Amino acid sequence: MATRSLLERLEELCNVDVDDVDTELIKSLPFTPHNQTSNQAVITRELLKPEHKVLLEELVDKYGKEGWEKVYNMAAVTFCARNVSYLSGRVLVQTSLRYVNDRAAIIKQCLEYADAFEKAGVPKDRFAIKLPFSGSAASAALELNAQGIRTLATTVFSLEQAIAASQSNCLFISPYYNEIAAHFDPSLRPQLRDPALEHPMSARVIHILKTFAEAYVQTGKDQPIMVIASHFNIAEILAMAELGCQHVTIQAHNLKQLMETPDTLPPVVNKKPKHPYAEFVIAERLRRLVALDPLSGSEWNGVLATMDTDFVADGGEKLDNFIKINSVLNKRFGDASKFFLEVEEAAKVAIEEIIAAKGL
Repeated sequence: MATRSLLERLEELCNVDVDDVDTELIKSLPFTPHNQTSNQAVITRELLKPEHKVLLEELVDKYGKEGWEKVYNMAAVTFCARNVSYLSGRVLVQTSLRYVNDRAAIIKQCLEYADAFEKAGVPKDRFAIKLPFSGSAASAALELNAQGIRTLATTVFSLEQAIAASQSNCLFISPYYNEIAAHFDPSLRPQLRDPALEHPMSARVIHILKTFAEAYVQTGKDQPIMVIASHFNIAEILAMAELGCQHVTIQAHNLKQLMETPDTLPPVVNKKPKHPYAEFVIAERLRRLVALDPLSGSEWNGVLATMDTDFVADGGEKLDNFIKINSVLNKRFGDASKFFLEVEEAAKVAIEEIIAAKGL
């Protein structure tokens, strides 16, 4: 009997999502993954591959007169739509960080995405749209979800953003376990034996899951499903299951490593629960994380945000104010914005060169 992989073990513990649009990668997995996420980095990397030169030119021929952004958005939908049949869940695209503080522009881009998915034969229950979660995004998400266009709150680093995601009825939420800056500066990466217990973001993941579970039990209202992102290694990814995350979205290099690593650990006993929050239990050894928040520093007063604060009202004003005054959140959100704007700009330059060459 062939030895199963660590990826197969992980799928028994929580739901594996793919943080990439590479169709062959998705097809290579030993089971059907749930969702396929993406962002500007994923789309730009895929679009500028030499093998997609013909596709890019075709998209420019078709949409170039409407500008580079139309071409880029249609590329994102094209790459995602082709993967729907290889998934059990949804494909996801992300709104531009250029619109992060413009509610109307966020809604406009989401409506354009939704129209493009419909024309590509992808129904509303097979896609969702990722919103970098500012106050404007939270306010936009409330309207979009009411229209049946489901959203995911992304670039989430705080319980306050998570509460806003619940209040705006997001389907999913994606906290970043590691900050974007750490992907480029190894000195910022925590070197830990036990990520679930020791990583500075673990406490906030527990705070979010516990808050959602309590809200579900008290109100019966569905809460955003955790699709946690931004991991450096296998140890961090496996820790997500112990923290209680329902989904983990995994980049290509980590998926390949998980597939290539034999599972020599003891048999899985506690399989994933049937409901995201009705059966949520914090592992005994992790319970002390409830009363900790390493990212807040020594001045933290031990008080956590609650659902009593409306972070979505008045265009998300309270959430935006919190992002501005919280140094950790402000920096991490700013770093993510800068990164996604830079990779989007690289695609813009490439697309506009082709538009100019074609005289469109």
